[in-house]
Amino acid sequence: MKRILLLSLLVLASCSLEKVVQHHGVHNLEKKQNKLKINYSNKNDIIKLIGPPSTQNSFDNDIYIYIERKTSSSKLTKLGKKELLINNILVLEIDNAGMLLDKKFY
Repeated sequence: MKRILLLSLLVLASCSLEKVVQHHGVHNLEKKQNKLKINYSNKNDIIKLIGPPSTQNSFDNDIYIYIERKTSSSKLTKLGKKELLINNILVLEIDNAGMLLDKKFY
């Protein structure tokens, strides 16, 4: 009986009722993209501010894609299902000279 009580006490003590937030990608992407200016910022400014892109595509112009995703799993009633808090995508188009041509924030 003591073992069962001790085991159940340990299991309950290890449970957390606080929100568990998992963050993937670039933190604060929306704030960082506001600092980028079209026809003013270059590749070096972008990499210094945001870091290397999540995905990079090279056609006529370079295209950098940055992703930010934040999920949470906190409520016991949801049984481990994750809730999407933030899902941001930033697409930057850069010309051959390295200048920022266009930015789209989704």
